Amino acid sequence: MDVTTVLKDQHADIRRAFWRAAVPGRRRDAEFRRLVRMLVTHETAEQVHVHPAARRTGRMAAAMARAHEEEAADQMLARLWRIGPYGAGYLRCLRALRRSVLAHAAMEEAQEIPGLGRLSRGRRWLLGQEVRLARELAPTRPHPRVTGALANRLAMPVLGPADRVRDLIHERSTHRR
Repeated sequence: MDVTTVLKDQHADIRRAFWRAAVPGRRRDAEFRRLVRMLVTHETAEQVHVHPAARRTGRMAAAMARAHEEEAADQMLARLWRIGPYGAGYLRCLRALRRSVLAHAAMEEAQEIPGLGRLSRGRRWLLGQEVRLARELAPTRPHPRVTGALANRLAMPVLGPADRVRDLIHERSTHRR
């Protein structure tokens, strides 16, 4: 699948996940964790693969601006993670993060993704596969001190598996209750 399609599909999934994470009830914790995982893995994949490709297509300013937006969103996401889905201020923090992330996605779709159209069809397809694979290997929890392409490349093989083990432990302990 072409990288532009992969990114736009993921943005749509993230938009829907924000709404599900806001709904009160038994599923809120699972939907919250799903949203966090989607955001962290998506941004990691973008930092490692998409922004560098956009810079190579002449979209340096757009790629750098998106990276700065991601750093701010990472801080907000870390705060939301600490609050948790039932903590005081959860919905307020979730709304603020949603506004930030959706504005960021809109800017990517307007400024960065069109530049990827300059790549060959084969390179766009390969980049789409790289983004999808990175999402499978990336950390699943916020790590606000890990920012940028190099830091994420170095952290993925360590933090990705560690987070997945913690996620599995959490799932098993939740199902036993």
